[in-house]
Amino acid sequence: MSNRLKHIIFFFGVLFSFFSCNDEFDEWGYVNMYIDPESTEYFDLNTGRRGWVYLHGGNRGILVVRNAGYENTTDAFFAFERSCVAKGCKGIVEMDESNVLIVCPDCKSTFLTYEGLPVSGKAKRALYAYRTFYDGIYLYIKN
Repeated sequence: MSNRLKHIIFFFGVLFSFFSCNDEFDEWGYVNMYIDPESTEYFDLNTGRRGWVYLHGGNRGILVVRNAGYENTTDAFFAFERSCVAKGCKGIVEMDESNVLIVCPDCKSTFLTYEGLPVSGKAKRALYAYRTFYDGIYLYIKN
């Protein structure tokens, strides 16, 4: 292979590496907290089969969702960063009235409640999910 061809391949490789990271999401915040989901403070988290609550923390807040249908209670909680992940959008996601979808009012992107996967709109990636662990008393939420 000639040197000229090697330089062209190297140039396009470097060029591709600079532009391939444009969809990276960096609007999450450091989270290391715990709550007692059974306390009256988080009553909305225990409402029906799909309770949810907004918490302070992260970058623009945290959305915690509980799915009471799970057999294993340690897997019953999901926590998402409320910053919308659509490119160029600075919206804050909210739970819709049906408790099935998460919606960004700014760009109209919608996400599934339990995985954070995009359903429609500008968003092409899942919401940033925080790790959760429920030991039967406390719900731990961490990066």
